[in-house]
This record gives sequence, C-alpha cells and structure tokens, in this order.
Amino acid sequence: MVRDTKLYDLLGVAPGSSDRDIKKAYRKLALKYHPDRNPGHEDEFKKVSAAYEVLSDEEKRKMYDEYGEDGLKGGMGGMDGGSIFDVLFGGMGGMGGGRRRGPTGPRKGRDAVREMAVGLEDFYNGRTRRLAISRSRKCSGCDGSGGTKPGAAHSCDTCHGQGVRVVVQRMGMMVQQMQMKCDVCSGT
Repeated sequence: MVRDTKLYDLLGVAPGSSDRDIKKAYRKLALKYHPDRNPGHEDEFKKVSAAYEVLSDEEKRKMYDEYGEDGLKGGMGGMDGGSIFDVLFGGMGGMGGGRRRGPTGPRKGRDAVREMAVGLEDFYNGRTRRLAISRSRKCSGCDGSGGTKPGAAHSCDTCHGQGVRVVVQRMGMMVQQMQMKCDVCSGT
C-alpha cells in the first residue's frame, strides 16, 4: 500500500505506474518547465526532477511507498526488521542486553558520479550513450584490507570500524538512542 502519493501526483501518474510511464511523464514535464525553454518555472522544474529522482530509483521508490517522504528523510535505509529492535532496545548501557553492531549485508561502495553533457533534444528523445568507468579491484598485497599486510585493516576514527555511530538525543525526561550509518566512512 502506498502511504503518500504527492510525488506521483506531481508527475501526473498513478502509484502503480511502470518505470516507462514515469519516465515519459517526467520528460514531458521537464520540457514544459525547463528553465532554458520556460524561464520563471525553476521551482516547478526542481520539484519534478526531485520526484523523478525518487520514483525512478527502485530502492527510493520502495522506501517512499512504504514510509512516505519521512522515510526518505529519516534515514531508515540499511536496517532490517530485526535491527530496529536492536536500535530501540539493545546497546543501552546493558539495559537491553543487546550489543552494538553494524548494518547487515555486504557493505556498499561509494557511488560513481561522472558528468556528461547532454543536449535537450537528446535528453527528450532518450538517446543512450556508453560511458567507460574504471574501478578499483582488491589489492593482492593486502587482500583489500588497506593495511600493510593482509588482515591489517585501517578503521574509521569516528565509528572504530563498526560502520555505524550511536546518536543519543534527550527529549524531556526521555532519552532516545539510534544507530545511524557513519557519515565519515559511509559504513564501509
């Protein structure tokens, strides 16, 4: 069930629409509100682009459908159903009997970002281009640990290699404790 339809309404599509329909609606609105073609509508263009960014990404769309805009802002990513209980009840100085641990699953690397000049006509017509990106491979000398020898890993100074940091907030008489992905090492 979709919790919030604001972004779907902005693009003029139904929540169950296919990726193709969403892309088609976005292109139409992007041309309509593009600042080069229609000055004075920069805000509409930004809103439409932001909506497309969420709805075109499978993970972001799933998060938006389940939690609405709060899910995108709240940083619920990287947690499974069991870890939410660890966040709420575990690792509170021994009160919950839990332990601090990092996010489950394989660690995600940084996104590869490259700029590419694209004309408005090519963009509208959906022209496909190829882009060669070089990427790093695991070093045979340290086996990908980053140390001088295999197993000698360098850990983040902020999270000490846990991949998460604990944030404690006081809210009146209550204390809220949350685990969040480390923003220094991005949980890697």
